[in-house]
Amino acid sequence: MGVVIRSSAANADPDTLSSLERGSRAVAAAIAAAGLAPEAVGALINTGVYRDSNMVEPAMAALIQKKAGIGLEYATGAVPAFSFDLMNGAVGALNAVQVAQALLATGSARHVVIVSGDAHPSLDPAAQDGFPFATVGAALLLQQTPGPAGFGALQTASDNGAAPPEGYLKPYEAGAGGRAVITVDRPADLAARLAPLAVRAARAVIAADGLDLDRTLVVSSRPTAEFAGSLAEALGVPAAAVVTARAEADPHTSAVPLAYHQAREAGLLDGARHLLFVAAGGGPTAAAIGYLLPEGEG
Repeated sequence: MGVVIRSSAANADPDTLSSLERGSRAVAAAIAAAGLAPEAVGALINTGVYRDSNMVEPAMAALIQKKAGIGLEYATGAVPAFSFDLMNGAVGALNAVQVAQALLATGSARHVVIVSGDAHPSLDPAAQDGFPFATVGAALLLQQTPGPAGFGALQTASDNGAAPPEGYLKPYEAGAGGRAVITVDRPADLAARLAPLAVRAARAVIAADGLDLDRTLVVSSRPTAEFAGSLAEALGVPAAAVVTARAEADPHTSAVPLAYHQAREAGLLDGARHLLFVAAGGGPTAAAIGYLLPEGEG
């Protein structure tokens, strides 16, 4: 049995800058695209980090679950549903895939939705200029399938040095306006620190899964504009073999799910046999996972 992506969706509706709203809309769209009812989803994992109004409780996942209409009715025979947040920056979506693999393998859920998205806490358009991340909700709906298709084993790499702060709030400085401000500190050398980690994780997957790079499309996060090119060069593949999300800025936690969704919609999976998902972000840390495309998708 393998774990495959049954459907995907993204949302950047102009009527809202809320990560909660855009995330829940992406989830609803992914469920609809799969031809399922919300009640079919057994688990929802939210990987978003930067939240509306710097919300801490309740979990954003629970709020997204509610807005998407998942598991709201308690009835005999109904599929029980639960949700939780998993935060690891741009790498979080791939960590969530690993968790979803376990949930599906044990029968804890038949369908798992991974949702992502970040927002400036103020939700004020005027504040977006200084915020380095694009507010895009993205969702992947995963399920088990007979046969070998689907995700392989997750490979990770991390820097044992001091972790640079990336986003934080100082309540004693923010005062009464703390729910509407956030400090994002991205070190100048962050890209240089992330690239070797991403390459290490990617090479580990290539070796473990025996990937043929001539028939592999790399789906990558984009912490910097140059990141994809550096990754392609290090892996020895053409620049066109590495795809990233098309957005006005780094989609951060949505970078990999959005890149996959856009590539799928644009027909870029045609001719590929495998996908190689690669993500790198704050920590600094990186992760990669292979994906054997189901018959008829590549």
